[in-house]
Amino acid sequence: MYPRVKNTIVFIAFAIASGAMVNAQRATYTGIPTGFDFPADQNVLLQLRDAGDTVGMRNHAWMVFAGMTQAAPDGEAIWETWYSAIETFRSGPAPQGRRRIQRQFQNPRQFQSAGLHPQAAGASLLSFTLFNQELRDHVRTKQLYSQSHLSEINQGFNDAGVPLEKREIEPFPARAVALKTTWWIVKNTGLTGVPIWDGDPANGITQGNDFPTWKRCIAIDPSRESIPANETHSVTCVGKSATTHVVALADFYNFKISASEISAIRKTSAIGARNAQIGDFAVLLALHYTTKEIPEWVWSTFWWHDRPDDGPYAMNRPPAVSGVWRHYLMSTAFSMEAPKEGDGKPHVTFNPWLEARFVNGTVSNCMTCHRQSVWPLPDHGNEPPFLPVTRGTIGANDPNYFKGNTKLDFLWSVGFESQ
Repeated sequence: MYPRVKNTIVFIAFAIASGAMVNAQRATYTGIPTGFDFPADQNVLLQLRDAGDTVGMRNHAWMVFAGMTQAAPDGEAIWETWYSAIETFRSGPAPQGRRRIQRQFQNPRQFQSAGLHPQAAGASLLSFTLFNQELRDHVRTKQLYSQSHLSEINQGFNDAGVPLEKREIEPFPARAVALKTTWWIVKNTGLTGVPIWDGDPANGITQGNDFPTWKRCIAIDPSRESIPANETHSVTCVGKSATTHVVALADFYNFKISASEISAIRKTSAIGARNAQIGDFAVLLALHYTTKEIPEWVWSTFWWHDRPDDGPYAMNRPPAVSGVWRHYLMSTAFSMEAPKEGDGKPHVTFNPWLEARFVNGTVSNCMTCHRQSVWPLPDHGNEPPFLPVTRGTIGANDPNYFKGNTKLDFLWSVGFESQ
């Protein structure tokens, strides 16, 4: 009996590391295990930041990624056992009974702007957010799920004449983690085309570089686990025909779409997703996490690539990042300013799937964007409150962003998801 149990655990761990399809629907919450530099000592991380130690900062970001992508007891990645936005910000008591994996797909928030064009024909970009136990507990304890409570906090600051630099909700604990995931629908037969970001934008930074403009695609084949390295094939990719590199579905973290997920997928505006069928696949294109290990959080963002060992975003990836997860590139930010870019301007960290589409998106910094998160949410008319995306330091007493508002400790989710 015991050897059989042991072998089962080994198989699950191998499956998740190698990128095998994940079908688990039940979810036992699992936090990041010890041994993955989480949470790191705040002073150590700040010393890395202040010294401009890019290698040290990247090593830390990779290790936390390695920790959260370990296999949970039911076979999925650890982060998939975390709490959805509904579980975190829903008012009232929590549902009873065994939890299930929370794949509550929606359009990425960055794609909900009336001023930007809808997704191109064949596009299947979807997203959902998740939060770890410590972040959820803080939201529940401090009633950050309640818009009326947020308004009471803000009004209290107004009544007391609190200076701008002190108008902020109580900070989250050091172990708090929030993440955003981005997915593409892959048909269960034939080849599915997906754009690939090579860091070679078709447009200038003042135009935006949405994924339909990217110069190259790949073709995902769900029928084979091993494909010759140089195999190419013609495929339709966001409405355009291209001959491109063929890769295996098993090179992605992925799962087969079930009846419990199909409804939410079809309700999105993603044209390709609306045509999804039970038995098709969702592949993870990108993952963005932030941890409250330092006061301004650590911001690390990852995206899939078919040449994952090339270029600066592949650097410093440790052996602890294993299997399918080695296909993901990474950028990280510990600061809105440093380390400076080659032209001496503030540091850049963005995810091509989410921010490249915006004006200046490819030279933006996620920490700078999230520094702007306030309650009440800014009213920008038809545009999301986080626009325009930018980089560089925003001071805690900047009246252009914070006059009359309460800062949300860098988390837009508090304002967007509260009820």
